[in-house]
Amino acid sequence: MEKNSQAVTDGAHPALAALTHPDKDVRQQGAIALGQLADPQLAPQIADLLWQEDDFFVRETLTWVLTRTPAAATEQAARALENPDAGVRLQSLHVLSKVADPGSVAVVAEHIDDANPAVADKARWALARIGDPSVIPLLVDRLGATEVTVRDGVTTALSQFGAPAVPTVTAALGHDAASVRAHAADVLCFIGAPGAQEAIPALTDRLGDVHPDVRLAATLALRELIDHPTARRALHEASVTHDDQRVRAVAKASV
Repeated sequence: MEKNSQAVTDGAHPALAALTHPDKDVRQQGAIALGQLADPQLAPQIADLLWQEDDFFVRETLTWVLTRTPAAATEQAARALENPDAGVRLQSLHVLSKVADPGSVAVVAEHIDDANPAVADKARWALARIGDPSVIPLLVDRLGATEVTVRDGVTTALSQFGAPAVPTVTAALGHDAASVRAHAADVLCFIGAPGAQEAIPALTDRLGDVHPDVRLAATLALRELIDHPTARRALHEASVTHDDQRVRAVAKASV
């Protein structure tokens, strides 16, 4: 594999030069040596070669190398998000998710609707890893997505926030769109106990939703909260009196 030798400057550390070697094992050893060195001044060259690297294990090692100098890694990865190559943007978001610097939230958030689905999904994951609750409303605005990958990515990202996401997600149970209401209930189901307990009254209300998918999603969420007496009572009543056969079956199996 041919590497861009311009990334290696005269008099650079020998391990940096090894990253241009055609043998991936040599590149791997060079990356390990650079990780032990942890020199932030080498971050631009290391990042340039990381974006080009085609071996998974070498890429992971180079990602570790960059995270050894967090400020430099964040700077290089944030700059790479402007690259038209989706593979570069994806790898740079991977780096940013590892560093988890709150200062990178704004640049990462710009890519949650990236034209490349894998990049957009990685951006949502990176925001969850960074853990800044200011992005929760931004993610909640993506509830109700019809594309499965997007829907699952939003669910995963919001559930990673746990209890801090619950008030905003619970509010979405009152959205006009049934797809949003059902998705909000799904997220609360994933958060589960004890984090989502404050959503129990709103979820109980959704047992009477006009849309069957919302009713079922609310039932499944309440099942994850069944240790709370209010949730248990709601499920017990639904298991006996609810008109929706699916709701009644899930509730009965839960209690």
